[in-house]
Amino acid sequence: MRERVIKTIKPAAILLAAGFAYYIFHELTGLSLFCPIYRFLGLYCPGCGVSRMCIHLLHGEIKASFSSNCAVFCMLPIGLAIWIAHAYRYIRYGETKYTRFENIVLWTMIGLLVIFGIARNIWKIDILIP
Repeated sequence: MRERVIKTIKPAAILLAAGFAYYIFHELTGLSLFCPIYRFLGLYCPGCGVSRMCIHLLHGEIKASFSSNCAVFCMLPIGLAIWIAHAYRYIRYGETKYTRFENIVLWTMIGLLVIFGIARNIWKIDILIP
């Protein structure tokens, strides 16, 4: 069980450390990552604005965070809940497969992100533009 805890926590810790390092870099320099899809094609991908969304969340600016990427903002709690439930089952019982419900939710979220990515390039509505 100890090995499963390490296998679960290690990638999450690396991701959090990278995010924190990016946050510190951004706060000290004011520089941000750019989206290569937007830079080279002029199209907004479903992930455009996620960095700003996370920075606004860390500052407690909920409205600005929502405005940066409303789709990911709304899906974040659901995705975290699924990840926590899956991590718990893996650590406790060694299960590696997602449940049928989790698969349905995850594929629905992917579909919604694809639709969101298309919609934000077709309709130039403020809520869709990062």
